[in-house]
Amino acid sequence: MRAFLTALLALPAAFGGPLSFTLPGGPATGRFRIYFSTPSSDPDQAPMRENADEQSTNQVFAFDATVLSPDDVFTLNATHMGYPLGSISDLPPKTTFLVQAEFVPYEKVERVGLPPTYLPTSCVSASGMNGAYEKPDGTSYSETILWTAEDPALTINLVNVIPPSKPLSPGCAGLGDGVDSKYIKTLRIRSELLTSFYEGTEKTLEACVLLPEGFDEHPDARYPLVLAGGHYSPEFEPGGGFSETMPDCDPEVDGYSCVDSIYKKYLHGNWTDLSTASPFHEGRVIMATLNHPVPFFDDSYMVNSESMGPYGDAIVTEMIPAIEKQFRGIGEGWARGIMGGSTGGWESAAHMILYPDTYGYALAACPDSVTFTHHTSVDIYGQKNAFFYDSDFKRTPVPGYRDGYSGQLYPGYDVPYGGVVSTVQEMNLRELVLGENSLSCGQWDAWEAVFSPVDPDSGYPARIFDKKTGEIDKDVAEYWRENFDLAHILTRDWDTLGEKVKGKLHFAVGGSDSFYLTDAVYDFREQLRAALDGGEEEAGITFTFGAHDEGLGFQHCFRGYEYYGNEEESETGYRQPQPNSITRLTYVQDVVPRMVQQFIKNAEQVEGADVKSWRY
Repeated sequence: MRAFLTALLALPAAFGGPLSFTLPGGPATGRFRIYFSTPSSDPDQAPMRENADEQSTNQVFAFDATVLSPDDVFTLNATHMGYPLGSISDLPPKTTFLVQAEFVPYEKVERVGLPPTYLPTSCVSASGMNGAYEKPDGTSYSETILWTAEDPALTINLVNVIPPSKPLSPGCAGLGDGVDSKYIKTLRIRSELLTSFYEGTEKTLEACVLLPEGFDEHPDARYPLVLAGGHYSPEFEPGGGFSETMPDCDPEVDGYSCVDSIYKKYLHGNWTDLSTASPFHEGRVIMATLNHPVPFFDDSYMVNSESMGPYGDAIVTEMIPAIEKQFRGIGEGWARGIMGGSTGGWESAAHMILYPDTYGYALAACPDSVTFTHHTSVDIYGQKNAFFYDSDFKRTPVPGYRDGYSGQLYPGYDVPYGGVVSTVQEMNLRELVLGENSLSCGQWDAWEAVFSPVDPDSGYPARIFDKKTGEIDKDVAEYWRENFDLAHILTRDWDTLGEKVKGKLHFAVGGSDSFYLTDAVYDFREQLRAALDGGEEEAGITFTFGAHDEGLGFQHCFRGYEYYGNEEESETGYRQPQPNSITRLTYVQDVVPRMVQQFIKNAEQVEGADVKSWRY
C-alpha cells in the first residue's frame, strides 16, 4: 500500500486549532472518516449514522493512515477530500458542529496472481439484516463532540470499538448465532475454490435453509431447491421473514417494523399448512438464503470476478450440492429455482444466463443493470462521461436516484413524482471520500469491483470511469460488455443458451424505479427483439413493468403484481396491486408456487424425474 502522508498541513488561518485524531489500538492500517452535522438537524443523531436517503447526507472528510502506536496523531487538513463540501476550508466559519470520527480497518490481502493489496476487513457487521447493518465489526469510533471552527486545537480519541460480539448476530433462525429451529437450519462450508484464490486464507460460505413442512414425516421425499439471492443477512430473509409467533404490536402505532413481523408469521402459517388452502399445497421445497460478504461489499454478486474470486463457481459447485446433500434435495437443474430483488434480481438473471444448466426457473425483480446501455441512467457504451450528458455547449447532470425508496412505506405507496435525490456524480464523489480505490463498501464501488478487471499494478479494480471527472474508460467498458452485460451475453450466445433459458427467465421492474433500473430492463427486451424475429416471445422470457391503476409507475423494488380482494365482489378492489411495502414481504408465497409449476413442466423432459415425493 502506498506510503501515507505523515507531515500534515495546518488548517487555514480562518480556523482555530486543527482537529486531530488518535487510535488507542495498533498497529493498524485503514481510513479515518470524520463526520459533521449541525445540532439543529437532529441533536440525538450521531453524525456518522447518516441519513440513508442521500438527500440530507452529513458532511464527511476522510484520509488513509497507518497507525504504528497509540501516540500517533493524525490531523484533518485542507488537502483531505470531503463530501458534499470538498475541503474542510469550505466549512462555514462561526458555525457549531456535531463531530464524530471513525477508523475503518484494512488488512493485507493476498490473491492468486495479484499483488498484495490492503482491503477493508469487512463491509458488514454481525447484526446484518439485508443490507441495513450497523458499522462493520472492528470499526473504531469516537464519542460525539461539539466543535466550532474557531475553537482551539482539539484531539479526538477513537476509544470505542465494535467487536464481533456487538451487536450479537441473530442467527439464521433469529435465536442466536448457530442456534437452529425446527424449520430453519444453518449450514456453513469451507470453500476450497475461494480459500485457494485467497492464498490459503480460510473462506466459508453460509446458507440459511428453510425446511418444508413434513420434512421429518416424509423421510423418502426429495425436494426442489429454491435460492433467494440478495444482500448479507444472518437471519433467514428471502423476501419476507419466517416466525412462529405473532408479534404483539399495532402497525398504526409501531409502523413498518410491526408489519414486517406480522408477515413473518403469515409465511409461517402458509408454509406449515398442509391443507389445500396453502399456496405450497402439493409443492413443498427447500429454501435457502446465502451469505457471501466480500471486502468490497456485503455481497459478492454470486459470480466469478477478478477482484473477488470464483464466487459463482463456489456457490454452484460447492454450496448448492452441500445443501442438497444435507437436506435431501433432488439435485438436478430442472428442480432448482432462484429469485431475488435488486442485487438479488441481478444475481438471479446472471445465474440463469451464466449457469443455465443449474436452474429451471429464475425471477429477476428490480434487477441491477442487466445491460450497460443503461447502467442505472448512464449509457456506458454511448456516453463519454458518466456525470454529464454529452453536449457541446451545456453540462446537464446525469440523475442517479429519484424519489426515494418506497419499499418500507406504510400504509400505501409513495407517489413517483420523479424528483432527483442525488446525481451520479454526487453518489460517486461521496463513495470516493468514504474509500479510495473502490473501497467505500458502497454500491457504485461494488459494481466496479464485480464487473471490472483488476489493475495489475495496483491490485484494485480498474475504474469504469474517473471518480472525479466522470470520463468513461472505453477499454474497461468493453470488458464489462463481454463478461457481465447479461443481455449482450444472452443474445451473443443464443445458439447455445436459447433452449436452456427459454421459458425460465422472468423480469419485473417498476415503471419508475428509484435507481432508473427500469431502463436496462427495457433495453434487454429491445435487444431480444433486435436479435430474434420473435423477440421475447421466441425467447420465452417475460417482462413486467409495474404501474398502478392510475398509471403511476412503481418505484424500487417492484417484484410483480399481486392482486387482492374478491374478483366477483369488487371490480376495483381485485384489480388494485399491493404496494411495494407488502409485496417485498411475500416473495415466497407468490413466486414459489409459480416455480413449482415450471419444475413440473421441466420434468416432462427428464426421464425418471421425481414429481411425486415432494408434492403433498
